[in-house]
Amino acid sequence: MKISVITACKNSEAYIEKAIKSVITQSYKEIEYIIVDGNSQDKTKEIVSKYSQHITLFISEPRSWY
Repeated sequence: MKISVITACKNSEAYIEKAIKSVITQSYKEIEYIIVDGNSQDKTKEIVSKYSQHITLFISEPRSWY
């Protein structure tokens, strides 16, 4: 069974790498990893790109729902 893990973030450079490492080091390998970013203006996108081979989908766009 595949498990989906979704991380929502915005301007999370201080925390995003720890969150990514926590997901990608799990022993269960059937993980779909999705990161939804609110168009961060810090280094969040750079950090996420370092782990792109482990991320199923990365979306970065301004939030328009509020």
